[in-house]
Amino acid sequence: MNNLIHAKSEFLHRHLYKHLVSLGIFNCLFIGLYLIDEGTFLSIFKGIIFSLSLYVMINAFSTRYITQSPFLSYISIFYGALNLLLSLRFVILKLFGITINRYDVSMSTDYIVHISFGVFLIILTITYIKKPERLEFISYILMGCFVLIVIFLFPTLSTKTFADFVTGHTLHALFFNLCSNLFLPIAMIFTFYMLYSIRYKIPDTHKIIMTLFAVSCMIYEAIHLIYFNPLTVPSIISYFFRLSSLYLLIIGQIDCCILRPFGELYLKNEASEKMIEDTHKELYRYSTYATRLESNLKAKTNQYERILSIFPEPFLLCVDNKILDTNQAALDLFHSSTKHSLCGCILFDYLKLDAQTLSAYNGLLEHPNELLKGEAKLTTLDHEVYDVEYLFTTTYLHESINIVCILRNITEKKQKLAAEKALEEQNLKMNYFSNLSHDIKMPINIIYSALQMQEHATTLPECLHYTDMMQSNSLKLLKLINNILDLTKLDNNMLQFSSQIFNVVDAVETLCEASYYYMKEKNISYTFDTDLDERLIHTDPSAFERIIFNLLSNAIKYTAPGGQLYITVSDLGESIQIDILDTGIGIPADKLDHIFDRFITSYQGTSSKEHSCGIGLSIVRDLVHIMGGTITCYSKLNEGSCFSIVLPTPPIEDVIIDQPYQSTYTSHNIKIEFCDI
Repeated sequence: MNNLIHAKSEFLHRHLYKHLVSLGIFNCLFIGLYLIDEGTFLSIFKGIIFSLSLYVMINAFSTRYITQSPFLSYISIFYGALNLLLSLRFVILKLFGITINRYDVSMSTDYIVHISFGVFLIILTITYIKKPERLEFISYILMGCFVLIVIFLFPTLSTKTFADFVTGHTLHALFFNLCSNLFLPIAMIFTFYMLYSIRYKIPDTHKIIMTLFAVSCMIYEAIHLIYFNPLTVPSIISYFFRLSSLYLLIIGQIDCCILRPFGELYLKNEASEKMIEDTHKELYRYSTYATRLESNLKAKTNQYERILSIFPEPFLLCVDNKILDTNQAALDLFHSSTKHSLCGCILFDYLKLDAQTLSAYNGLLEHPNELLKGEAKLTTLDHEVYDVEYLFTTTYLHESINIVCILRNITEKKQKLAAEKALEEQNLKMNYFSNLSHDIKMPINIIYSALQMQEHATTLPECLHYTDMMQSNSLKLLKLINNILDLTKLDNNMLQFSSQIFNVVDAVETLCEASYYYMKEKNISYTFDTDLDERLIHTDPSAFERIIFNLLSNAIKYTAPGGQLYITVSDLGESIQIDILDTGIGIPADKLDHIFDRFITSYQGTSSKEHSCGIGLSIVRDLVHIMGGTITCYSKLNEGSCFSIVLPTPPIEDVIIDQPYQSTYTSHNIKIEFCDI
């Protein structure tokens, strides 16, 4: 762009200087003509000024809409019209042969020209700077004023009275002459002062032309002020500056209307041609690149279609929930013989997804890097139902972002898992009934054997020993039967709860004391610790005791003699936590997650006391859940186990318990709970 501006300025300046040289040559020729014949010089010179004035006015008026400097055009119109007025006597004399008083007409014409041009120049300058859009309107008004001046004022001033007044030696005449002759230079100075504020908008060539024009006009006025008489050497010199001012306006019009616009068009055309040429080169390069990309795209598309055809899993390409393309595996899954019977169908007419999954599917286009996967039911074209795994993602294919759906038929897998689970449950039941049969058969055998031995006993201690054996195994049978009955009641929601309000801290401590006899038999010590004295709970006390006694019984049962038990009661705000920690044999890690499941035993011992059928902890879990609590187990093999119970204890107001807790279990019931020890 800088090169373009530099080339344009150089072109215009070179053209301007050439015209200035030509103007100097013409002035030299006219000087030579003046030296040869003054009369011929005056006639030719005034004819040239008349012609130039007429040309300047007509050319400026006709090109006022296409010029780049309307201000210069309207100045040219008025200046040409004023110079025509100065040449009026010469034209009338030469064309019509009418003789007019030369001195009177020249005097009045000069004063009209000086004052009118100064006024017009000031008005045009102010309008051009303040309201350039009204320049044409103001110019028309000034033209009308000029016509009125010529019609009405010119005849009045073209009299001997006005001439005598101007040439008189009175103070008024001197002051009038001084003001009228200095008005135009002052107007010129004012114009340049006003244009200085917008000097950056005026081209350099126009600045030079306007400066030379102003200098020529002021020199002409200065000479004319001092030497008014014609055909004197100073007066002849003023004619040359008058001619120069007209010629400069012609140069300015040529520059504004022809050279500068066409020069800019020429340079812009060159730049456009260069740009077009560069664009053609870029287009050719891009066309070659696009052709190469298209070839690569076709190759990759063919490769994609080939890979898709041999892809082992069902593959669906979807647009707006409609199936756009598939592979053979998808056709086989949908029981479709051709793509035409499947393509165009709504995918979710066959793949059943919930509302949340459908919402996530619709958001895949906004999050193209995400994956959506899960399991669902699929209905084939012949209405068979399969279990499938699905995976949705996005890909750019066929010039748009599409959704890819990959399916996998897991019907056989789920059927196999269901069969394995059923078999596992069957094995659990078989193990349960085997253990149950063992738990029932062993006490009965012991009781029967004790009865037989008692028949042959000869002493009282022997009889009492066999009686204890029968009693102990009878308790085991009662415990087993009670567990089976409670399990049946829980399954059928027939277990009745009789809720009461009691102090849970006192209750746990009392139950621990009731179990101390069985701890002492195995030389096991226990520690009871709590961070509160009282916390009321509203629940069934017998169910609560069943939970605590079962956990204490297991802890004593699987803890070696000399071990330790730690029972703690902790405050959790609106709930309470009971921890029963032992130093027993622990629970294997692979059975820890299923310790509360039915028919699952944590340790299958070799003795009858270590044997379990896996019912007790299942009942404990169900009872805790009925109470609105939770139970968890933490254990490490050969180091011990910890069972934690969390029960809700909402605030209970206006209840005072001043009696110690009384267990609902009789000594006989306690014996049943601890009969395995």
